Amino acid sequence: MKKNIIKSYLDYNLKKLEKKNFSNNRLPLSFVQYDSNDILNSINTLIKGWPTIGNEVKQVEKKIQKFLKIKNAIMLNSGGSANFLILYLLCSPYAKKEDRLHEGDEIITPAVTWSTTVSPIIQNNLVPVLADVNLSTYDLNINSIEKNLSKKTKAIMLVNPLGHVCDMKKIQSICKKNNLLLIEDNCESIGAKYNNKFAGTFGKFSSISMYQSHHISSVEGGMILTNDDYYADILRSMRANGWLREVKNLNTRKIFLKSFREIDESFMFPYIGFNFKPTDLSAALVKNQIDKLNEFINKRRFAARKIIKSLNKFDEFLYLPKEFTNIKNSWFTFPIVVKKNKFFSKKMLTNFLSENRIDNRPIIAGNIADQPFIKKFKYKKKKLTNAKLVMDSGFFIGLNHMLNTKRINYIIKVFNKFFKNTIKE
Repeated sequence: MKKNIIKSYLDYNLKKLEKKNFSNNRLPLSFVQYDSNDILNSINTLIKGWPTIGNEVKQVEKKIQKFLKIKNAIMLNSGGSANFLILYLLCSPYAKKEDRLHEGDEIITPAVTWSTTVSPIIQNNLVPVLADVNLSTYDLNINSIEKNLSKKTKAIMLVNPLGHVCDMKKIQSICKKNNLLLIEDNCESIGAKYNNKFAGTFGKFSSISMYQSHHISSVEGGMILTNDDYYADILRSMRANGWLREVKNLNTRKIFLKSFREIDESFMFPYIGFNFKPTDLSAALVKNQIDKLNEFINKRRFAARKIIKSLNKFDEFLYLPKEFTNIKNSWFTFPIVVKKNKFFSKKMLTNFLSENRIDNRPIIAGNIADQPFIKKFKYKKKKLTNAKLVMDSGFFIGLNHMLNTKRINYIIKVFNKFFKNTIKE
């Protein structure tokens, strides 16, 4: 009875939040993915007295493994932490000889990206080499990758951007030819597919994010994905202070216990550690959202296709996102770059959208080479023509699971109104 009262209270307030966020035709960038049952699951971890890392985390990891068809999913407190820990492991004595990265090694990564894709490269004393991207899809440009290859190149850390997937066939070919590690930052593209294989399952490692505004949300949270059991065991331990109890391999455990008999098994730390632990509080919130992920993606896909179809008549002025037959986008947002023209600027268009209550923001972090933080550190770049255009003339609007036909039609109506008022020959 009390549970039903609490659930009714939560349902009422979530509905109230929806009305507030979408009132007067306002269209936010994102909206909460969790429902009253998810919140109750999260609250229950507090009532049970163990809201930190535990069984809920394990259940989420198993669900993600099954969904993405990957052997190991290691949950952490964020996608950024996942990127850092992947590179830290590869720079550590625990890395296999053929995978080991060393100070000064170069990592090719896209110029249009998020700060915590590039920052972990720098933090691990490696050198980010910024490659240009393709317009409309914002993925790594293959020619730019090839132009940035050098004797010091040891890995490609790609980003599958905004629900899209990079040209994995060509990138894998480059990696194989040049003996490079492949790491995928898949924080924005969970559920996307390339040739019917999930994004985030091509590289030696990949990261995904379950941040508040992403496809599914644990509020803060991320994952490392890998098919390598040896590395997975170390990563589980390293995220949790380097604790032995996180090590699954029984032979590995026996070796440490035999070699260090005098140390209490419950408080043995075989690996250097960090506190990147997720919580059961967060895991319980996101657990059942995984079951709805395909539904969320299908709603995003429906919205994207309808908007593209309606805005294609303005392709003289806009770079619109594209779909490819071999790529199944999971549609994180709807990105647009304004082409150079005599009628309007990006600012004019985004101001008009804002005036009409359609939220918008820059594409990812724009050209990362222009961001202040990177100026203090060593990095490399060649000409970043498209990244500069994205920075100067790009933006995106929200594309979330709450975009019903009425809201999609409103977006189209506002764009039509802008072009009718602006384009006058």
